[in-house]
Amino acid sequence: MANPFSPAITPAACQAATATLAASGHVRLTPVLPAATADALHRWMGEEAAFSRVLNQGDKVWDLDAKARAALDPQRQAALLDAVHAQARDGFQFLFDSLRVSDDPAERAARNWPVDRLVSAFNTPPWLDLFRTLTGEPAIRLVDGQATRYLPGHFLTCHDDNVAGKNRVAAYVLNLTPQWRVEWGGLLMFHDDAGDVQRALAPRHNALHLFRVPQRHSVSQVTPFAGAPRLAITGWLRR
Repeated sequence: MANPFSPAITPAACQAATATLAASGHVRLTPVLPAATADALHRWMGEEAAFSRVLNQGDKVWDLDAKARAALDPQRQAALLDAVHAQARDGFQFLFDSLRVSDDPAERAARNWPVDRLVSAFNTPPWLDLFRTLTGEPAIRLVDGQATRYLPGHFLTCHDDNVAGKNRVAAYVLNLTPQWRVEWGGLLMFHDDAGDVQRALAPRHNALHLFRVPQRHSVSQVTPFAGAPRLAITGWLRR
């Protein structure tokens, strides 16, 4: 029986993507997983995944599970959102939902959620060899990850992913949203040196966005009228 998490990228697509990534620093590949696997991940993230709300206050990251969010009265919720928006005006700020995945293979195997199985698959030779080929970086040894959900009002301001000691080669975003309109926001945007948007990519189901670190990028705010959550599995390829 075929591995449901095997790469579904053809050799021709891999060759073309390698050239595009080398030339521009980012590339989108689709499809990357078997269709049934991508659909199953989407259903699990939409119906079962236990997300926490994550946001930052300077360098400190807050991780609020459903119980913690329910304990906030409306006044405290409003004050928290005001603080998030105040920092977002001029600094680095994020607000979205996350389900973290352990870097420890034994912990992933013990929990064994679909996102754990995917990240474990990313750390096997077929995927590691693919990522090494795409990036031209043979030293990649680890792929980390998290499931993310952007609801209306969620966003991620401009940053470059370059964190000391993390040894990140490239970032990836595996989108798992079957239908999306550009007008709904949630666009992965790459910024040029002049502060303009060089390219903006809408979420696309079973599409992998891969881009080198460091590179300035952001995720635009999801609009109040978005018709679905923006679901993705994200992480980094690390030396």
